[in-house]
Amino acid sequence: MASKSNGLETSWARAPPPNRPFCERALRAIYDPEEKTFLGRTPKRWGIVLAFYAVFYAVLALMFAICMAGLFSVLDDRKPTFILGSSLIGANPGVASRPRGIAFDTQNSSNFDDYMNELQEFLKPYENETWFSSKKKCTKEDNYGFPESPCAFVKLNKIYSWKPDFIGATELPADMSEDLQEYIKGLSESERQQVWVSCWDEKNNSTTTQIEYPWGRGLAGRFYPFLNQDGYISPLVAVRITPPTNTLIAVRCRAWAKNIVYNKSLKEPSGYVRIPIMITDHAAVNITVSATS
Repeated sequence: MASKSNGLETSWARAPPPNRPFCERALRAIYDPEEKTFLGRTPKRWGIVLAFYAVFYAVLALMFAICMAGLFSVLDDRKPTFILGSSLIGANPGVASRPRGIAFDTQNSSNFDDYMNELQEFLKPYENETWFSSKKKCTKEDNYGFPESPCAFVKLNKIYSWKPDFIGATELPADMSEDLQEYIKGLSESERQQVWVSCWDEKNNSTTTQIEYPWGRGLAGRFYPFLNQDGYISPLVAVRITPPTNTLIAVRCRAWAKNIVYNKSLKEPSGYVRIPIMITDHAAVNITVSATS
């Protein structure tokens, strides 16, 4: 009778595997027909492993779903948790424009057709507004000024609960352009409750770049503060630009209010938007060449 040590028989309970060629051993490591194992486990043990991980990940997914449900239950659908100075974007609104840049060939109508389609889509929400329907320039009817004097539309980015601190007629900034100062002084006190916009050619080509404001110079104060209401639309200022042809320029448009900081730093530019413009006119080039020759 075989002796026992610690309750186990000292004789072999299982004979060592016989020596086999390497390929056969590799195949048996994947599937052993004698023991009916796949990768060292029987179907029963594979079932136990799969059941364990199925339960584990199901519980994990349930815990994640409960956490997310709790999070969304305390969030407001319309108001951010952190606003103005407490938010990551801060309380200084950025300035945007549509289109972001203008570049086309006057001899190729498909170029500015694309711009007109883009602007038509952008301005579609404004079509039912009374103040918008009364405009005569920079509209679909005049092809938004294309191709000679294309229009750009300037607006402030939306910051929840932000309200402008308007500039009074007696406290106009010294660096405000003279034409805008004269424009503001000619308005009544109620008409001055606006965020003002001024644009200029960065290269100071005032003699060759003409800038007009057919809709006025201000973003009306009645549109603020932005509270994420249904149907809210941002106010716009239309800027009509007649640039020199065959010359790349950049028009910079700035917003004016006491609580809009202009160009904070090199790392944090703000309060303005740049609109690069390049209008190619081959006919003008040919006329210049013929005159010089």
